[in-house]
Amino acid sequence: KDAFANIKNIEIIKSERNGGYAYGNNYGLRYISEKNVDYVLISNNDVAIDDDLLLYKLIRYYKKLENPAFVSPLMFVNGKLSKYPAWKMPSLVTDLIGSLRIIEIIVGSKSNYKISTENEYMIVDCLPGAFFLGKKELFFDIGLMDENTFLYMEEAILTYKIQNLNLHNYLITTLHYEHMTSQTISTELSLFKMRYYLIKSRVYFHKKYLHTNKFGIFLLKILFEVWKIETLFYIRIVKLFGNTK
Repeated sequence: KDAFANIKNIEIIKSERNGGYAYGNNYGLRYISEKNVDYVLISNNDVAIDDDLLLYKLIRYYKKLENPAFVSPLMFVNGKLSKYPAWKMPSLVTDLIGSLRIIEIIVGSKSNYKISTENEYMIVDCLPGAFFLGKKELFFDIGLMDENTFLYMEEAILTYKIQNLNLHNYLITTLHYEHMTSQTISTELSLFKMRYYLIKSRVYFHKKYLHTNKFGIFLLKILFEVWKIETLFYIRIVKLFGNTK
């Protein structure tokens, strides 16, 4: 509050508890619900922007796109294009593949898009929750974010909601931002705690939105337990031989 006290365009608000990503963003959205703004940018605090006109450019793109829901620039990590600047809508198969490192290595990820900068933008399913923009009214049209998740799967839930309205998410390939790879989360939560939130949100998403059967849910939970063993083994190998990646 002290750092921004003399900047008239910034308001600092504080929620009564840490309810997670969806809860925190909804808290802010409700706060500005009656304010005279057309667009809302959702951004993590570990994002860096080197283009002073980035938001203006995003809105300019938004206005000319066909049936847009949310837009996002390319996400860079340590100066390089992220492996996941956008990804396809999760399914039981893709989530089972992504549950274990060894399966993903053997089978390969089925969620990635081939990013091309030949066109200025491309229609995608899920945009990173770290940085995206949309019209304020749209957030309320879809019932805001689902607060039953603490971390993870929020992007898939938003995609599910906007696709039901026949809207599209767009990745703007001519623009970019730098993301510090979730440093805030990783410093606050252990690897296993983060994974716990992931599987909890993933199971919730599959039950409520994809209506995955009980056997599919069982497989997701079992692979989570196998992941624990795999991760402990990997950590031990790294300690013995160093990080070989």
